[in-house]
Amino acid sequence: MDPFYQKFFQALPIHYVNTDEDLHLLTPEELHLVRKTERWALWLAVLIELVAYLFVFLPIYEFPDFFESHTISLGGPFIHLTGKFHWLKDGWMFLVTVIELYVLLLLNLAAVHGIAVATGYIKRNEMAQETIGLIKIALERQFSELQQFGIDPYQRMSPWMLYIFLAFNRLKGLIGSVIARAVISNLFGREILRVYLDFSGMPIYMAINWYTTRIILRNARVVIMGQTSIEIVQRQLPDVHLTQSETDLIYDSLQFIAVNKQDYHANHYYLTKAMIEHYGIEIQASHPLPPDYLEKLKSSRPIVANICKLIIVLGFILDGTLSWRERRELAYLQQEGILSLSYADLEGYRRQFVDGQGLDEVTSHLLQAS
Repeated sequence: MDPFYQKFFQALPIHYVNTDEDLHLLTPEELHLVRKTERWALWLAVLIELVAYLFVFLPIYEFPDFFESHTISLGGPFIHLTGKFHWLKDGWMFLVTVIELYVLLLLNLAAVHGIAVATGYIKRNEMAQETIGLIKIALERQFSELQQFGIDPYQRMSPWMLYIFLAFNRLKGLIGSVIARAVISNLFGREILRVYLDFSGMPIYMAINWYTTRIILRNARVVIMGQTSIEIVQRQLPDVHLTQSETDLIYDSLQFIAVNKQDYHANHYYLTKAMIEHYGIEIQASHPLPPDYLEKLKSSRPIVANICKLIIVLGFILDGTLSWRERRELAYLQQEGILSLSYADLEGYRRQFVDGQGLDEVTSHLLQAS
């Protein structure tokens, strides 16, 4: 389907908007257009779920005999199961669900395209080479290019915990729907009308559609601004000769932020690439985080420590989010005397970046001692 997605993305109209060449900065007009695009995409994501639910259940309620009469008795390896398989009803529900997912996917592609146009990333008469990366964002594909640098965000997670973590992210809608049905059945008993049970999962899936679309569009925005911002940061990095242990420490800092984020992100790839290229660091097939990383950071010379601190702070904010885990990690770094930034400072830098104000302030603050 990738060729189809690319053709669809490239066929979307590019309406004229007044944009500047500073992709890392958003003017008030650009920010207004970006937010407008995000709002209509969020409302459409919720509306699509509502329409899908109506398409699934209204025909079933209107023609119950037709849908309930087409069954298959289970046998063979399923002989121990009782009851019948309503293949027509289940097939109809599956078909509508698949169509809904593709409509949502096309909505995400259109919305990401709209944000790219609003920010000036895509011009009227040209298509940026990086549009494939934007398509990957719309399709919720991991930006696994970070692996080529030996960076592993899941280093501290056991295989079973990683499997549960990824499975829950994929099945949270189904899990939430099952829990909602169980709660309603326990509260109101088995005599509750079937329609209430059938539609009990709709608010959950609406919320998931809204949340997923919001995450996708925020990622599109921060990746578009992040690429140029990181290029500017790279030009501001001090030119200093580094020993092997100091280049290892920078490599450690890149792995440290990946482990704390526990995810692949395009901006972390661009940050890693910029640091490795600027300081001529030899790429390793695997670079696990050493247990004494923070001790080595505290004892390093100031100019190198400031570069590592910049990597840590940029890593925290470049994906546009700050989790409770990162807030806890920041408190520990403060306690160890590594960072003097408060959570309010870090949140302020994150908001500035997401709202299109760049990374100049945080970069100058952390490199001023260099």
